[in-house]
Amino acid sequence: MPSPTSHRRTAAAGALLALGLLAPAFTGTAQAAPPPSAGAQASIEPVIDANFPDPDILVVDGVYHAYATNNEGQNVQHQTSTDLVHWTPQPDAAPVLGDWVGPCSFAPGGATDNCVWAPEVSAVEGGYALYYTARDESSQLQCIGVATSASPNGPFVPVGTEPLVCPTGQDGTPALGGAIDASTYREGGQLYLLWKADGNCCAGKTAIIYLQPLSADGTTLTGPPTELIRRDQPFEGNVVEAPTLVERNGTYYLFYSANDFAGGGYRTNYATSTSLTGPYVKSRTELMTTDRFQGDVRGPGGQDVVTNPDGSTSIVFHGWDPTYSYRAMYVSDLDWSATGVPSVAAASTRYQAEDGVVTNARVVADDTASGLAKVGGLDAPDSSVTVQVYAEKAGPATLGIRYANGSVDATGPVLATDTLTVNGRSAGTVTFLHTTWGNWQLLEQQVKLQKGWNTVTLTKATAFAEIDAIDVYAADHGPAPSAPPVVPATAVRYEAEDGVVTHARVVDDPNASAGAKVGGLDFADSSVTLQVFADKAGPATLGIRFANGSDRGGYPVESTDTVTVNGQDAGVVTFWHTRWDNWTTVEHPVKLQKGWNTVTLTRGTFYAELDAVDVY
Repeated sequence: MPSPTSHRRTAAAGALLALGLLAPAFTGTAQAAPPPSAGAQASIEPVIDANFPDPDILVVDGVYHAYATNNEGQNVQHQTSTDLVHWTPQPDAAPVLGDWVGPCSFAPGGATDNCVWAPEVSAVEGGYALYYTARDESSQLQCIGVATSASPNGPFVPVGTEPLVCPTGQDGTPALGGAIDASTYREGGQLYLLWKADGNCCAGKTAIIYLQPLSADGTTLTGPPTELIRRDQPFEGNVVEAPTLVERNGTYYLFYSANDFAGGGYRTNYATSTSLTGPYVKSRTELMTTDRFQGDVRGPGGQDVVTNPDGSTSIVFHGWDPTYSYRAMYVSDLDWSATGVPSVAAASTRYQAEDGVVTNARVVADDTASGLAKVGGLDAPDSSVTVQVYAEKAGPATLGIRYANGSVDATGPVLATDTLTVNGRSAGTVTFLHTTWGNWQLLEQQVKLQKGWNTVTLTKATAFAEIDAIDVYAADHGPAPSAPPVVPATAVRYEAEDGVVTHARVVDDPNASAGAKVGGLDFADSSVTLQVFADKAGPATLGIRFANGSDRGGYPVESTDTVTVNGQDAGVVTFWHTRWDNWTTVEHPVKLQKGWNTVTLTRGTFYAELDAVDVY
């Protein structure tokens, strides 16, 4: 049989440059070592832009074998590559499953998800072992089976008539809710299996990750399981899963995914230990989140770590497409600081506000905040937060300021503003949309940084905003909307409820313009059509007043509508997350003919309520 050259994953050729991830706390006295990745990254793109969740890669004789969760009739997807970038689909690696596997359908994973998940293939004595998750017919819980093959191409043949790991409470096993997400780790000739007790499946149980020794051929457990971590952090929701174990310079890194896989809140974190069996200490700042990719990857997780031939490392993971229809596969460099802190090159470098210098304000514990804390009480004219951010070279960059603003006055919700300085020089004023408290959003501000460390200060100007963190991105990623437009007094307002409403409904709302709105735009053909007037032909602006409280798996998401003018395509308008009844305005450019024009907004993705359209 071919000899395995590596079980863990290799970096893609021309891997994406990046700004890195975790940053050391700034004490205001001495600067720590720079983050491991502080260059300028481009927006990340999938290397397999199709449904390929929970990717696992085995490298044999220079060929990369990627295995993934079931899809469209294949139990275990299999693709091959010679560069980790260009992939060729192969036949099902496991066309036959163990006798213990029963029928199952899992709608959140997609219409063709038959509950065969998260394969792991490892080189073992005598060939290769495939570990897969499937539905145990007896208990109707998920369990882990093993199959073997002399080739990484398969087909893998099931071993025995029972699952390998199945803690369902039956046949003397502990009642842990079943088991999913097998992974392997080898040390000193000993092979280990990592797996997740799927306790979040059932009331009264919890998610736990275990380590358990395996026989040399990978088909038999040879000792009891050892608990490594369990779900105990607010950002994890009810889930810890998808373990990946790596040892580096005497430290063990247990990478894992957390939260609801179906939404943008799914994320990847890590825990460290100086001993294989723990105790493990979790990082308070997650390794990968949706906002650290500026939304280019939604719900990054199902990860695995690759050791490259040159000793560098990469991380492979999945993320949802913009419509949350499928999970594509991504690859990025995985970098390490001088002190052993890992960071993902294609994600932002995150600097926690609470680690900066806080003046006339206070650090507040907050389970919803990144790092589980925020800076609040920025109420005085000199209230400020100062953080040190690093740049590998001088030039433009984008700051992603994670904030929440619930400010109100006698008239209702109001914007908040801070002044921004970089290295003591004015970098303008940043405007914080009204998000309501606890609804964290990312405001993007383009700045110029010098090579090395830079001092970034946010000082209160008007109203009040809480600051969670500051990310540093490449400058070429266009900033997200940071403030609603100023609608000119000459604009003409057309109330949405006065238009033609299709497959939606008019709803009384005292907070809406003219006391009503159009809601229930929930269907593919839901739309609002307005007749708007132009004194002359030419470009014009639609100021669309909306509210968006959409979420996916509890994670706030943008929504979109398609726009047509006089029956012609006029593009797509994006509505950021505001929460319901928190009205704001987004501008959309169009061309109008002289006289009356027919403008139609049709639901695209997720949901927004429409209040009015201003034309100017």
